[in-house]
Amino acid sequence: MKIILVVTNNPLAFEKYENSRKVEGSPVEVVEEASRMMLEGYSLLGSPLPPNGRLMKNPYRSIALVEEKGQSKSGRDLLLLENARQRLGETPFLSSEGGRGKDLAFMDLELLETSLGHR
Repeated sequence: MKIILVVTNNPLAFEKYENSRKVEGSPVEVVEEASRMMLEGYSLLGSPLPPNGRLMKNPYRSIALVEEKGQSKSGRDLLLLENARQRLGETPFLSSEGGRGKDLAFMDLELLETSLGHR
């Protein structure tokens, strides 16, 4: 059975998923940590970016990775992560203060669960 790892700066995702790696910082730092995990034998389970521009401004990001140790990987996942890092680096993120932050964290968690097939 393959191991799934969630790399996240979202406190809701970190609390819910036992096998998660907490990142302090912006979605850019989440993408950078996911890139480092690729070098340790993981690959992307889904897209590192949300499905639309409005959700791109969410200050929370969760990326699901799957353990692929011993298997050769193409550079596709690293390229996707680099493109995500560049796009997110140019994105103004919404404030996570107050009730809005809870809503944004919930939306990120829902996107993660959809990508994992959990609902």
